[in-house]
Amino acid sequence: MKLKTLSFLLATLACFVAHAQQLWLYDNTNYKAIYFKEACDLIAQHPDIVLLDVRSPGEYADTSQFIGARIGRLKGSINVSIDSVKQHYKDLLAYKDRTILVYCSHSFRSRRVSKMLADSGFTKIYSLNGGMTEVDREPGVAFPCKASLYTTSVPYKLLGPEDAAAFIRDRNNVVIDVRSPAQFNGIDSGEAFNIGRIKGAINVPKTNFDQSLSGLEKYKGKPILVYALYTSDAMTAAAKLTDAGFRNVAVLFDGIDAFLLHFPSSSEVRRDLIIAAPPYQVTGVREAVDLVNHSPTLVVADMRPKDQFENKAKPGYLNIGHIKNAINFTEPGQLEDYLKGKPRNTPILIYGSSSAAARQMNGMPPIVDLGGLCKRLATEGHKNVYLLYDGISSVVWASANVESEQDAKSILTDHDGLY
Repeated sequence: MKLKTLSFLLATLACFVAHAQQLWLYDNTNYKAIYFKEACDLIAQHPDIVLLDVRSPGEYADTSQFIGARIGRLKGSINVSIDSVKQHYKDLLAYKDRTILVYCSHSFRSRRVSKMLADSGFTKIYSLNGGMTEVDREPGVAFPCKASLYTTSVPYKLLGPEDAAAFIRDRNNVVIDVRSPAQFNGIDSGEAFNIGRIKGAINVPKTNFDQSLSGLEKYKGKPILVYALYTSDAMTAAAKLTDAGFRNVAVLFDGIDAFLLHFPSSSEVRRDLIIAAPPYQVTGVREAVDLVNHSPTLVVADMRPKDQFENKAKPGYLNIGHIKNAINFTEPGQLEDYLKGKPRNTPILIYGSSSAAARQMNGMPPIVDLGGLCKRLATEGHKNVYLLYDGISSVVWASANVESEQDAKSILTDHDGLY
Protein backbone atom coordinates (compact mmCIF):
# COMPACT_ATOMS: atom_id res chain seq x y z
CA MET A 1 0.00 0.00 0.00
CA LYS A 2 1.63 3.15 -1.04
CA LEU A 3 -1.13 4.49 0.90
CA LYS A 4 0.56 2.05 3.01
CA THR A 5 2.79 5.14 3.41
CA LEU A 6 2.03 7.63 6.12
CA SER A 7 2.63 10.49 3.70
CA PHE A 8 -0.49 9.54 1.71
CA LEU A 9 -2.36 8.82 4.91
CA LEU A 10 -1.66 12.26 6.32
CA ALA A 11 -2.54 13.93 3.03
CA THR A 12 -5.88 12.13 3.00
CA LEU A 13 -6.65 13.04 6.57
CA ALA A 14 -5.70 16.65 5.96
CA CYS A 15 -8.46 16.87 3.36
CA PHE A 16 -11.03 16.38 6.11
CA VAL A 17 -9.42 18.27 8.96
CA ALA A 18 -11.95 21.06 8.71
CA HIS A 19 -14.85 18.63 9.01
CA ALA A 20 -14.09 16.69 12.16
CA GLN A 21 -11.77 17.03 15.13
CA GLN A 22 -11.26 13.30 15.61
CA LEU A 23 -11.53 12.27 11.99
CA TRP A 24 -8.97 9.50 12.48
CA LEU A 25 -11.46 7.61 14.62
CA TYR A 26 -13.98 5.65 12.58
CA ASP A 27 -17.10 4.55 14.39
CA ASN A 28 -18.79 1.87 12.28
CA THR A 29 -21.59 1.21 14.76
CA ASN A 30 -24.26 2.17 12.22
CA TYR A 31 -22.73 0.71 9.07
CA LYS A 32 -20.71 -2.40 8.25
CA ALA A 33 -17.26 -2.55 6.68
CA ILE A 34 -16.95 -5.69 4.53
CA TYR A 35 -14.37 -7.62 2.53
CA PHE A 36 -14.61 -8.68 -1.11
CA LYS A 37 -16.20 -12.11 -0.79
CA GLU A 38 -18.91 -10.72 1.46
CA ALA A 39 -19.41 -7.86 -1.00
CA CYS A 40 -19.92 -10.36 -3.84
CA ASP A 41 -22.57 -12.17 -1.76
CA LEU A 42 -24.24 -8.85 -0.92
CA ILE A 43 -24.40 -7.85 -4.59
CA ALA A 44 -25.80 -11.25 -5.58
CA GLN A 45 -28.47 -11.10 -2.87
CA HIS A 46 -29.56 -7.54 -3.66
CA PRO A 47 -30.01 -7.00 -7.43
CA ASP A 48 -31.08 -3.39 -6.76
CA ILE A 49 -27.98 -2.59 -4.70
CA VAL A 50 -26.56 0.90 -5.09
CA LEU A 51 -22.79 1.02 -5.68
CA LEU A 52 -21.70 4.46 -4.52
CA ASP A 53 -18.25 5.69 -5.60
CA VAL A 54 -17.24 8.68 -3.46
CA ARG A 55 -13.98 9.50 -5.22
CA SER A 56 -13.51 12.58 -7.38
CA PRO A 57 -15.09 12.61 -10.88
CA GLY A 58 -11.60 12.29 -12.38
CA GLU A 59 -10.79 9.20 -10.32
CA TYR A 60 -14.16 7.69 -11.19
CA ALA A 61 -13.73 8.26 -14.93
CA ASP A 62 -10.00 7.35 -15.06
CA THR A 63 -9.28 10.91 -16.20
CA SER A 64 -7.65 12.25 -13.03
CA GLN A 65 -4.74 14.64 -13.55
CA PHE A 66 -2.82 12.22 -11.34
CA ILE A 67 -2.22 9.21 -13.56
CA GLY A 68 -1.64 7.00 -10.52
CA ALA A 69 -5.27 7.61 -9.48
CA ARG A 70 -6.64 6.06 -12.68
CA ILE A 71 -7.32 2.64 -11.20
CA GLY A 72 -10.76 1.68 -12.51
CA ARG A 73 -14.22 1.50 -10.93
CA LEU A 74 -17.07 -0.91 -10.26
CA LYS A 75 -19.58 -1.37 -13.09
CA GLY A 76 -22.95 0.22 -12.55
CA SER A 77 -21.75 2.52 -9.77
CA ILE A 78 -22.86 6.11 -9.35
CA ASN A 79 -20.38 8.85 -8.50
CA VAL A 80 -20.95 11.34 -5.70
CA SER A 81 -17.62 12.67 -4.50
CA ILE A 82 -17.15 13.01 -0.76
CA ASP A 83 -17.00 16.79 -0.97
CA SER A 84 -20.38 16.94 -2.74
CA VAL A 85 -22.38 14.51 -0.55
CA LYS A 86 -24.15 17.35 1.29
CA GLN A 87 -24.92 19.07 -2.01
CA HIS A 88 -26.44 15.86 -3.43
CA TYR A 89 -28.05 14.66 -0.22
CA LYS A 90 -31.58 15.06 -1.59
CA ASP A 91 -30.63 12.90 -4.59
CA LEU A 92 -29.23 10.24 -2.27
CA LEU A 93 -32.48 10.17 -0.28
CA ALA A 94 -34.02 8.29 -3.20
CA TYR A 95 -31.83 5.31 -2.18
CA LYS A 96 -32.48 5.52 1.55
CA ASP A 97 -34.34 2.21 1.74
CA ARG A 98 -32.00 0.34 -0.57
CA THR A 99 -28.77 -1.48 0.20
CA ILE A 100 -25.79 0.79 -0.51
CA LEU A 101 -22.18 -0.31 -0.92
CA VAL A 102 -19.83 2.67 -0.61
CA TYR A 103 -16.28 2.55 -1.94
CA CYS A 104 -13.35 4.84 -2.74
CA SER A 105 -9.65 4.25 -3.38
CA HIS A 106 -8.42 3.08 0.03
CA SER A 107 -11.55 3.06 2.26
CA PHE A 108 -10.83 6.31 4.11
CA ARG A 109 -13.46 8.30 2.25
CA SER A 110 -15.93 5.42 1.99
CA ARG A 111 -15.94 4.97 5.77
CA ARG A 112 -16.41 8.69 6.29
CA VAL A 113 -19.35 8.84 3.90
CA SER A 114 -20.82 5.61 5.27
CA LYS A 115 -20.87 7.11 8.74
CA MET A 116 -22.40 10.34 7.43
CA LEU A 117 -25.23 8.44 5.72
CA ALA A 118 -25.78 6.07 8.63
CA ASP A 119 -25.95 8.99 11.06
CA SER A 120 -28.56 10.56 8.74
CA GLY A 121 -30.91 7.57 8.96
CA PHE A 122 -29.73 5.31 6.14
CA THR A 123 -29.98 1.78 7.54
CA LYS A 124 -28.40 -0.52 4.93
CA ILE A 125 -24.94 0.97 4.50
CA TYR A 126 -21.79 -1.03 3.76
CA SER A 127 -18.23 0.18 3.14
CA LEU A 128 -15.84 -1.82 0.94
CA ASN A 129 -12.61 -2.50 2.80
CA GLY A 130 -9.49 -1.53 0.89
CA GLY A 131 -11.32 0.23 -1.92
CA MET A 132 -10.16 0.16 -5.52
CA THR A 133 -6.53 -0.07 -4.44
CA GLU A 134 -7.13 -3.47 -2.93
CA VAL A 135 -9.42 -4.45 -5.83
CA ASP A 136 -6.51 -3.92 -8.22
CA ARG A 137 -4.07 -5.74 -5.97
CA GLU A 138 -6.10 -8.87 -5.26
CA PRO A 139 -6.39 -11.86 -7.63
CA GLY A 140 -9.77 -13.13 -8.72
CA VAL A 141 -9.84 -15.88 -6.09
CA ALA A 142 -9.97 -13.23 -3.34
CA PHE A 143 -12.64 -11.20 -5.15
CA PRO A 144 -14.87 -13.77 -6.94
CA CYS A 145 -17.03 -11.23 -8.75
CA LYS A 146 -14.13 -9.01 -9.82
CA ALA A 147 -14.17 -10.20 -13.44
CA SER A 148 -17.81 -9.21 -13.88
CA LEU A 149 -17.67 -6.06 -11.76
CA TYR A 150 -14.37 -4.33 -12.51
CA THR A 151 -14.01 -1.91 -15.41
CA THR A 152 -11.46 0.67 -16.50
CA SER A 153 -10.79 2.87 -19.50
CA VAL A 154 -7.00 2.81 -19.25
CA PRO A 155 -5.39 0.99 -22.20
CA TYR A 156 -3.15 -1.24 -20.08
CA LYS A 157 -3.79 -3.85 -17.40
CA LEU A 158 -3.05 -3.43 -13.71
CA LEU A 159 -1.58 -6.59 -12.18
CA GLY A 160 -1.37 -7.33 -8.46
CA PRO A 161 1.49 -9.36 -6.97
CA GLU A 162 0.04 -12.84 -7.56
CA ASP A 163 -0.88 -12.19 -11.18
CA ALA A 164 2.41 -10.38 -11.79
CA ALA A 165 4.41 -13.33 -10.45
CA ALA A 166 2.67 -15.63 -12.92
CA PHE A 167 3.39 -13.16 -15.74
CA ILE A 168 7.09 -12.90 -14.84
CA ARG A 169 7.53 -16.68 -14.75
CA ASP A 170 6.56 -16.88 -18.43
CA ARG A 171 9.89 -16.39 -20.16
CA ASN A 172 8.14 -15.28 -23.35
CA ASN A 173 7.06 -12.10 -21.58
CA VAL A 174 9.07 -8.88 -21.33
CA VAL A 175 9.58 -6.98 -18.06
CA ILE A 176 10.67 -3.32 -18.12
CA ASP A 177 11.98 -1.46 -15.06
CA VAL A 178 11.68 2.32 -15.48
CA ARG A 179 13.59 3.31 -12.34
CA SER A 180 16.93 5.08 -12.53
CA PRO A 181 20.02 2.98 -13.29
CA ALA A 182 21.20 3.56 -9.71
CA GLN A 183 17.98 2.14 -8.24
CA PHE A 184 17.93 -0.67 -10.78
CA ASN A 185 21.46 -1.67 -9.79
CA GLY A 186 20.98 -1.11 -6.07
CA ILE A 187 23.54 1.67 -5.72
CA ASP A 188 21.31 4.72 -5.15
CA SER A 189 22.47 7.23 -2.53
CA GLY A 190 19.07 6.82 -0.88
CA GLU A 191 19.36 3.37 0.65
CA ALA A 192 15.57 3.03 0.85
CA PHE A 193 15.49 2.77 -2.96
CA ASN A 194 17.89 -0.17 -3.15
CA ILE A 195 15.47 -3.04 -2.70
CA GLY A 196 16.27 -5.29 -5.64
CA ARG A 197 14.88 -5.88 -9.10
CA ILE A 198 13.01 -8.52 -11.06
CA LYS A 199 15.30 -11.10 -12.65
CA GLY A 200 15.53 -10.60 -16.40
CA ALA A 201 14.08 -7.09 -16.33
CA ILE A 202 15.26 -4.53 -18.86
CA ASN A 203 16.17 -1.12 -17.47
CA VAL A 204 14.61 1.69 -19.51
CA PRO A 205 14.74 4.74 -17.20
CA LYS A 206 11.70 7.00 -17.21
CA THR A 207 13.93 10.04 -17.77
CA ASN A 208 14.74 8.96 -21.32
CA PHE A 209 11.86 6.60 -22.03
CA ASP A 210 10.69 8.57 -25.09
CA GLN A 211 14.08 8.27 -26.74
CA SER A 212 14.17 4.54 -25.97
CA LEU A 213 10.83 3.68 -27.59
CA SER A 214 12.31 2.86 -30.98
CA GLY A 215 14.65 0.33 -29.37
CA LEU A 216 11.65 -1.43 -27.83
CA GLU A 217 9.93 -2.02 -31.17
CA LYS A 218 11.32 -5.57 -31.28
CA TYR A 219 9.10 -6.42 -28.30
CA LYS A 220 5.90 -5.07 -29.85
CA GLY A 221 4.37 -8.50 -30.36
CA LYS A 222 5.09 -9.69 -26.83
CA PRO A 223 3.27 -9.16 -23.54
CA ILE A 224 5.04 -6.44 -21.54
CA LEU A 225 4.99 -5.70 -17.81
CA VAL A 226 6.21 -2.26 -16.70
CA TYR A 227 7.19 -1.51 -13.12
CA ALA A 228 8.78 1.14 -10.94
CA LEU A 229 8.79 1.98 -7.26
CA TYR A 230 5.69 4.11 -7.74
CA THR A 231 2.75 3.10 -9.90
CA SER A 232 2.46 6.51 -11.55
CA ASP A 233 5.91 6.19 -13.15
CA ALA A 234 5.06 2.77 -14.55
CA MET A 235 1.64 3.96 -15.74
CA THR A 236 3.19 6.90 -17.57
CA ALA A 237 5.58 4.57 -19.38
CA ALA A 238 2.79 2.07 -20.13
CA ALA A 239 0.64 4.83 -21.61
CA LYS A 240 3.52 5.84 -23.89
CA LEU A 241 3.87 2.24 -25.04
CA THR A 242 0.17 1.91 -25.86
CA ASP A 243 0.22 5.28 -27.65
CA ALA A 244 3.09 3.88 -29.73
CA GLY A 245 1.01 0.89 -30.79
CA PHE A 246 1.96 -1.71 -28.17
CA ARG A 247 -1.21 -3.69 -27.51
CA ASN A 248 -0.41 -6.07 -24.65
CA VAL A 249 0.92 -3.89 -21.84
CA ALA A 250 0.50 -4.33 -18.09
CA VAL A 251 1.63 -2.41 -15.02
CA LEU A 252 2.83 -3.92 -11.76
CA PHE A 253 0.28 -2.22 -9.55
CA ASP A 254 1.60 -0.34 -6.51
CA GLY A 255 5.23 -0.87 -7.45
CA ILE A 256 8.11 -3.26 -6.94
CA ASP A 257 8.05 -2.74 -3.17
CA ALA A 258 4.41 -3.85 -2.92
CA PHE A 259 5.35 -6.92 -4.96
CA LEU A 260 8.18 -7.75 -2.57
CA LEU A 261 6.15 -7.08 0.58
CA HIS A 262 3.37 -9.41 -0.56
CA PHE A 263 5.69 -12.40 -0.43
CA PRO A 264 7.69 -13.49 2.66
CA SER A 265 11.45 -13.06 2.39
CA SER A 266 11.93 -16.84 2.36
CA SER A 267 9.34 -17.45 -0.37
CA GLU A 268 9.97 -19.14 -3.69
CA VAL A 269 8.94 -15.97 -5.51
CA ARG A 270 11.62 -13.92 -3.78
CA ARG A 271 14.22 -16.61 -4.34
CA ASP A 272 13.42 -17.23 -8.00
CA LEU A 273 12.34 -13.82 -9.29
CA ILE A 274 14.28 -11.16 -7.37
CA ILE A 275 17.96 -10.28 -7.65
CA ALA A 276 20.20 -7.44 -6.37
CA ALA A 277 18.36 -7.53 -3.05
CA PRO A 278 19.86 -5.69 -0.06
CA PRO A 279 21.71 -7.67 2.66
CA TYR A 280 18.68 -7.38 4.94
CA GLN A 281 15.05 -8.42 4.42
CA VAL A 282 12.50 -5.97 3.05
CA THR A 283 9.42 -7.02 4.97
CA GLY A 284 5.66 -6.52 4.73
CA VAL A 285 2.79 -6.78 7.17
CA ARG A 286 2.16 -10.53 6.84
CA GLU A 287 5.77 -11.40 7.60
CA ALA A 288 5.96 -8.85 10.43
CA VAL A 289 2.91 -10.39 12.13
CA ASP A 290 4.44 -13.86 11.86
CA LEU A 291 7.76 -12.65 13.26
CA VAL A 292 6.14 -10.96 16.25
CA ASN A 293 3.94 -13.95 17.02
CA HIS A 294 6.41 -16.77 16.41
CA SER A 295 9.92 -15.47 17.15
CA PRO A 296 10.39 -15.42 20.94
CA THR A 297 13.85 -13.78 20.77
CA LEU A 298 12.75 -11.09 18.30
CA VAL A 299 13.99 -7.56 18.96
CA VAL A 300 11.39 -5.04 17.80
CA ALA A 301 12.98 -1.63 17.24
CA ASP A 302 10.67 1.39 16.93
CA MET A 303 12.75 4.21 15.42
CA ARG A 304 10.09 6.94 15.61
CA PRO A 305 10.35 10.04 17.80
CA LYS A 306 9.51 9.40 21.46
CA ASP A 307 6.27 11.41 21.37
CA GLN A 308 4.87 9.20 18.58
CA PHE A 309 5.88 6.02 20.37
CA GLU A 310 4.15 7.23 23.54
CA ASN A 311 1.02 8.49 21.68
CA LYS A 312 1.72 12.08 22.74
CA ALA A 313 2.47 13.57 19.34
CA LYS A 314 0.78 16.55 17.75
CA PRO A 315 -1.08 16.44 15.44
CA GLY A 316 -2.98 13.62 17.10
CA TYR A 317 -3.35 11.42 14.03
CA LEU A 318 0.30 10.45 14.45
CA ASN A 319 -0.69 8.57 17.60
CA ILE A 320 -1.41 5.07 16.31
CA GLY A 321 0.29 3.05 19.03
CA HIS A 322 3.28 0.80 18.50
CA ILE A 323 4.08 -2.83 17.75
CA LYS A 324 3.88 -5.29 20.63
CA ASN A 325 7.08 -5.57 22.70
CA ALA A 326 8.74 -2.76 20.75
CA ILE A 327 11.59 -0.76 22.27
CA ASN A 328 11.89 2.88 21.26
CA PHE A 329 15.35 3.91 20.02
CA THR A 330 15.63 7.64 19.39
CA GLU A 331 19.36 8.36 19.43
CA PRO A 332 22.07 7.29 16.95
CA GLY A 333 23.81 4.12 18.06
CA GLN A 334 21.22 3.18 20.68
CA LEU A 335 20.06 0.08 18.83
CA GLU A 336 23.61 -1.04 18.10
CA ASP A 337 24.49 -0.68 21.79
CA TYR A 338 21.41 -2.67 22.77
CA LEU A 339 22.38 -5.50 20.43
CA LYS A 340 25.88 -5.88 21.82
CA GLY A 341 26.30 -9.31 23.36
CA LYS A 342 23.22 -10.75 21.64
CA PRO A 343 23.72 -13.66 19.22
CA ARG A 344 24.24 -12.52 15.63
CA ASN A 345 21.30 -14.67 14.50
CA THR A 346 18.87 -12.78 16.77
CA PRO A 347 15.95 -11.65 14.58
CA ILE A 348 15.57 -7.86 14.50
CA LEU A 349 12.44 -6.10 13.19
CA ILE A 350 12.98 -2.38 12.53
CA TYR A 351 10.24 0.10 11.69
CA GLY A 352 9.38 3.78 11.51
CA SER A 353 6.21 5.69 10.71
CA SER A 354 6.09 5.03 6.99
CA SER A 355 8.19 4.29 3.94
CA ALA A 356 11.49 6.18 3.89
CA ALA A 357 11.34 6.02 0.10
CA ALA A 358 7.96 7.76 0.13
CA ARG A 359 9.33 10.55 2.31
CA GLN A 360 12.27 11.09 -0.01
CA MET A 361 10.06 10.96 -3.10
CA ASN A 362 7.90 13.69 -1.54
CA GLY A 363 10.90 15.89 -0.80
CA MET A 364 11.06 15.02 2.90
CA PRO A 365 14.29 13.67 4.38
CA PRO A 366 13.94 10.41 6.28
CA ILE A 367 13.63 10.90 10.04
CA VAL A 368 16.07 8.01 10.37
CA ASP A 369 17.84 6.31 7.47
CA LEU A 370 16.32 2.92 8.23
CA GLY A 371 17.62 1.31 5.07
CA GLY A 372 21.13 2.50 5.92
CA LEU A 373 20.76 1.27 9.50
CA CYS A 374 19.60 -2.18 8.36
CA LYS A 375 22.43 -2.44 5.82
CA ARG A 376 24.96 -1.47 8.46
CA LEU A 377 23.68 -4.09 10.90
CA ALA A 378 23.74 -6.77 8.21
CA THR A 379 27.25 -5.78 7.17
CA GLU A 380 28.34 -6.06 10.81
CA GLY A 381 27.21 -9.68 10.85
CA HIS A 382 23.59 -9.60 12.03
CA LYS A 383 22.00 -12.35 9.96
CA ASN A 384 18.28 -11.76 10.46
CA VAL A 385 17.55 -8.07 10.00
CA TYR A 386 14.03 -7.21 8.82
CA LEU A 387 12.86 -3.76 7.76
CA LEU A 388 9.10 -3.19 7.93
CA TYR A 389 9.36 -1.20 4.74
CA ASP A 390 6.12 0.77 4.91
CA GLY A 391 6.22 1.32 8.64
CA ILE A 392 3.61 0.93 11.33
CA SER A 393 1.05 2.79 9.22
CA SER A 394 0.95 -0.22 6.88
CA VAL A 395 0.11 -2.52 9.80
CA VAL A 396 -2.75 -0.26 10.84
CA TRP A 397 -4.17 -0.04 7.32
CA ALA A 398 -3.83 -3.75 6.57
CA SER A 399 -5.48 -4.76 9.85
CA ALA A 400 -8.68 -3.06 8.72
CA ASN A 401 -8.59 -3.55 4.96
CA VAL A 402 -6.85 -6.78 3.95
CA GLU A 403 -8.85 -9.87 4.82
CA SER A 404 -5.81 -12.13 5.08
CA GLU A 405 -4.10 -9.67 7.43
CA GLN A 406 -6.87 -8.93 9.92
CA ASP A 407 -4.68 -10.45 12.64
CA ALA A 408 -2.25 -7.55 12.19
CA LYS A 409 -4.24 -5.72 14.84
CA SER A 410 -3.08 -8.34 17.34
CA ILE A 411 0.49 -7.01 17.20
CA LEU A 412 -0.54 -3.39 17.81
CA THR A 413 -0.35 -1.92 21.32
CA ASP A 414 -2.08 1.27 22.52
CA HIS A 415 -3.73 1.56 19.13
CA ASP A 416 -7.12 3.25 19.04
CA GLY A 417 -7.10 5.46 15.98
CA LEU A 418 -7.47 5.07 12.21
CA TYR A 419 -10.11 2.37 12.16
